[in-house]
Amino acid sequence: MTRSRNWHPIPRKVALVPLALVAATVLACSDQPTEPSTALSSDVSAGLGASGKSSGAVSTLEWQKSARDLVTSHNVSPINAVRIYALHSVAQYAAVVAVDQGENGVGRASYEAQRGAIAGASAQLLSVVFPDAAAFLEAQLVADGNAGPGDTHAHFTRGVAAGRAAGDAMIVWARADGFSLAWNESMRNAPGVGIWSGNPAIPPAGYQFPKMTPYFLKAMNGHTAQSQFRSLVPTPYSTVPGSRFQTDLAEVRTISQHRTQQQVDIANFWNLNVGTVTALGHWDEQAALYIVESQLDERAASHLYALMNAATMDATIGCWESKYYHLMLRPTQADPTITTVYPLPNHPSYPSGHSCVSAAAITVLSRYFPAHTGTLETDLAEAGMSRIYGGIHYRFDIEAGQALGRQTAEWALAYDRDHGLLTAVGLGGQ
Repeated sequence: MTRSRNWHPIPRKVALVPLALVAATVLACSDQPTEPSTALSSDVSAGLGASGKSSGAVSTLEWQKSARDLVTSHNVSPINAVRIYALHSVAQYAAVVAVDQGENGVGRASYEAQRGAIAGASAQLLSVVFPDAAAFLEAQLVADGNAGPGDTHAHFTRGVAAGRAAGDAMIVWARADGFSLAWNESMRNAPGVGIWSGNPAIPPAGYQFPKMTPYFLKAMNGHTAQSQFRSLVPTPYSTVPGSRFQTDLAEVRTISQHRTQQQVDIANFWNLNVGTVTALGHWDEQAALYIVESQLDERAASHLYALMNAATMDATIGCWESKYYHLMLRPTQADPTITTVYPLPNHPSYPSGHSCVSAAAITVLSRYFPAHTGTLETDLAEAGMSRIYGGIHYRFDIEAGQALGRQTAEWALAYDRDHGLLTAVGLGGQ
């Protein structure tokens, strides 16, 4: 039997609509539905004159790294990091699309405009998320503008203006996405046999995610948008020997009793908790390597990041909706003799959030870079097993998380193909 808690939606902030309309005016009707493209960038170097700059997604990668550095230095939790990465990446892509209107995609003007757009969007949005870093981010923007010979290029300045508008638009989205839902103790689930119980002194982690606004998911077939791909428990909590629950619990117990150093190392490598780039940041780093290898240009690279990170945000929303719907207890709560490699997360076990995030990310990466699918699938399998080695998940948690992540990413890829991903945030489309 499944168990759900009562959630209370956050109202939209109507006062923020005018800014959204202004940004939409700047960016509307610009994003076109696309298939993921790994085409090499145009030869922009021919139009750069004496600047010495080469083609490629230099600015996108630079500012993506800045976002990861801030997530690391500010000890952002993994699920909150997913939200930040998605907001930032969509802002970057929206900015590039905006300045591409009327440009040929080649030459110094386009090159500078795209660089400015990415810098403007990144500095604008990240300064709101990390206000203590605002001065550093603005200095980075200025340095980018002075990277070439002479004064800041006029088209870089034009790009910055479009980028700031895109950043503002995503700030509007963020302020109304439900993340600020206040915790109330009446929202805490009741205890019971086989039901997860968290730390009573603090709110459950990600309690607001099941009510947050997704980018691509939609209400259908009796489900809310958040529950569109809700995981189905293969078997509920059971004390019956031979049941799926007891079989998977026994696996965790056996590993806990005979854990090898290699398993400990794998568990720690993939933990990617606060103080790191987090799980999605790891896949974003992998994306950077593939982007350089394939010589993607700024637009293609920013599109990849926006699609992958927004899809992963939706997978996280769906994952946490499933977690708080099923309220599956952790292995250590079912069997206190089980030990863990790292502290127990303060949210239900099923499905695995780590697997939801990783499966969504590699689904998009594999579509863009099919030659790396084998490596990505191998890494996904190891990342999943790492949570069993760590003592915090059952095998059925991993399987369900990977399935949900893949389903969500495939849905996002289809949405982008049919509508253009910026349509999801009201910033463009066909």
